[in-house]
Amino acid sequence: MENHRSLTAGATLLSAPLALLLLATAQTAPPQPKLLKGPEIITAFEGKTVSGAYHDGLAFRETYFNGGKIDYWDPRAASAGNWSVVNNLFCTFYTTMAGGCFSIVQVSANCFDFYAAADSEQQALEGVTRADYTARGAVQGAASTCPDDLQV
Repeated sequence: MENHRSLTAGATLLSAPLALLLLATAQTAPPQPKLLKGPEIITAFEGKTVSGAYHDGLAFRETYFNGGKIDYWDPRAASAGNWSVVNNLFCTFYTTMAGGCFSIVQVSANCFDFYAAADSEQQALEGVTRADYTARGAVQGAASTCPDDLQV
């Protein structure tokens, strides 16, 4: 009978860490995509450079300076401009090309989808929006966490 108790106590001691490991694993599910609001957009991008690709595969790089200035580049064009956040939309307008306002969805820690939502800050203020997938990007200086099949 003594051996039976020892085996039972040993099994209990082994099962407790296993249960904790299973519980911890169950709680580390991948984060769900999140639509960013104004302050979150500013925190995500202000003072940072984002590299990515448009839905057609064209690469881009854009630096969002503190104070609202932009430096934009893609293989076909480069431009300076301004960025702002209006009514929870990320607006980018350029000196030599068109721009617009975008909904930003954070797909994972360092992976952001851009959805064209409005053609002007005025439309953004008026709530005239759409949601056309435009691009995906990641902040430079940290590893991209975009899904492997959708790396930028």
